[in-house]
Amino acid sequence: MQLEWMWKLQELDLSIVALSGEMEESPLHQEVRAAAADLAALKEELAQAEEALQERRKKLRSLEMNIQKLTSDREELRRRMYGRAVASPRELEQMEKKLTSLEKDLESREDEALELMETIEKMDLQRNELVRRAGEQEELLAAKEEQLEAALARLRADLEQLQEQRRVVEAKLEPQFLERYRIMSQRHQGRGLAAVEGDICGGCGVFISSKQKDLLYNPRAMVYCENCGRLLVKRAPEE
Repeated sequence: MQLEWMWKLQELDLSIVALSGEMEESPLHQEVRAAAADLAALKEELAQAEEALQERRKKLRSLEMNIQKLTSDREELRRRMYGRAVASPRELEQMEKKLTSLEKDLESREDEALELMETIEKMDLQRNELVRRAGEQEELLAAKEEQLEAALARLRADLEQLQEQRRVVEAKLEPQFLERYRIMSQRHQGRGLAAVEGDICGGCGVFISSKQKDLLYNPRAMVYCENCGRLLVKRAPEE
């Protein structure tokens, strides 16, 4: 019976390893990582868009201040020209030239400001679109994380069940059999026991000898495959 418990312990350990691997390698992990990477990229793009938008707005404020000053200078010049404060025709001519230059400069700045405002409006729309996409991506990431956590919670519950079953089975093994199980498990990567089916070792597929077959009927005998070295367990046909 001890060999049967050893076999059961191996089955549980293999199931625990498989379940642990399923938890670590769930496709949902990759989906969460991909969603997080997409969100990070969107946030980076949004940050760059915000920075570019702030630069344009800063430039527009500077232009508006410049326009305000040019407008003020123009009005002051007009006031002087038409306020009978001009000393001579030559001075008036110079002031008219300056006024023409101011108006030309002002028109250029106003055109530049108008073009910049249109650019800012487009950039603002693009920024808002990025905000919308980032919001959607955050929701997607949250949903993926929720799916992953739900899946992991189910797997953890199954794992706890297996581990509890393992503790029960391990408690049924006598110390020497438990120690032998540990040694064989380490030696054969978790598959230290092999079932004998049709006089064939389930571990390596080699026929066992007649002497080994006879020893298998002793419930306390430890019989090893002469080819692969695994501990042999006689299994009933329905098992």
